[in-house]
Amino acid sequence: MQLPEHDHLDIAKLSSVFRDTTNSYKFYWFLSILDSLRDNGENIISQKDITLRMLANVWYPLDYFKLSFGSQDGFKNVAQFISSKIPVDNRPSSPSLFTQIKQSFSEKDLTELTQETKKLYRWVPFRFVRPFIEAETKGILDQNVNAAIVRICDELFESQPHRIMYRFVGDSIELNSIWVDYLQKHQGILRGFIFWHLVRFLQKNNPNVIGLSEKLQKPTERDLKLANRFWKGYLAENPEMRCIYSGQLITFQNLSLDHFLPWSYVVHDQLWNIIPAPKNINSAKSDRLPSLETYFEGFSTLQYKAVQFYLKKENQQLPEDYNYLFRENLHEMSLETFQDVLRKQITPQWQTAQNLGFPYPFIYVEK
Repeated sequence: MQLPEHDHLDIAKLSSVFRDTTNSYKFYWFLSILDSLRDNGENIISQKDITLRMLANVWYPLDYFKLSFGSQDGFKNVAQFISSKIPVDNRPSSPSLFTQIKQSFSEKDLTELTQETKKLYRWVPFRFVRPFIEAETKGILDQNVNAAIVRICDELFESQPHRIMYRFVGDSIELNSIWVDYLQKHQGILRGFIFWHLVRFLQKNNPNVIGLSEKLQKPTERDLKLANRFWKGYLAENPEMRCIYSGQLITFQNLSLDHFLPWSYVVHDQLWNIIPAPKNINSAKSDRLPSLETYFEGFSTLQYKAVQFYLKKENQQLPEDYNYLFRENLHEMSLETFQDVLRKQITPQWQTAQNLGFPYPFIYVEK
């Protein structure tokens, strides 16, 4: 991916910072620098601030979407630690996770969390800028290279600002003003650059996972208007419809829409994966995987009935979600064929979600 050129800055070196990356730390180090600049606009950024932003950024792909960063990456435990300490508010209108962590954690927990996380990425602040001073650090022994990078960045900070993005000042970094201008001006492109490389990195560790690019940040507003119309229209003429999990009668008052495979896995609102359920049952199921042995028959049968209901109505076009998935003449399709197609779509995704760590199986037990 091409970065915007600059008359004075060494953009070629910036383009190479993710070369041979074996873990996620560099991606989130750079992303968190951009976050801090966007929010505060300050040249000096404490490593504590960067660390907490890194944690807030990794929590969504790791804990919410349950992606794998690979065996060499240690962020998963700290992401789970956040979940054990606070109930994260994921509503689109909620404060950022960075803000939630700062407001909800005690100063003691924040300090402990920061110290433990810095151990994971302790080499990253130095290795990130090393491509800019590759000639000066060539041949230096590994145990001496960090100290050499600190010294060289300080020596060249003012005399060669085009090469030195930041220098180390106590427990903070100080960004060069010429780099601040570039990073601020191209925030959007630079974020795209980071996420492009991050997706390539994640593909190696999540080869069967769908929608990787949608699983890097806080989830956005879901669009359930079509699903609402679809199932409310069916309910209006089929008032005997019951929940596939609990057997409860579904009414307009208790109707909610459940993603049979959790939304946090599929990250889409396609109708073939959405089923009506009472609000309390939907809440109880949450992001758990349903037992296919217990519920697939009821799920696929209700889906089939709803599809046939709309196919038989005059001047009623079936939503494209179904046409795309089934590709055959649904008017003449038997229940058994419909279930077979749906099973082939759902089963491998269910298995992948299970392998990623989504809790299973959900089986409703009446209290």
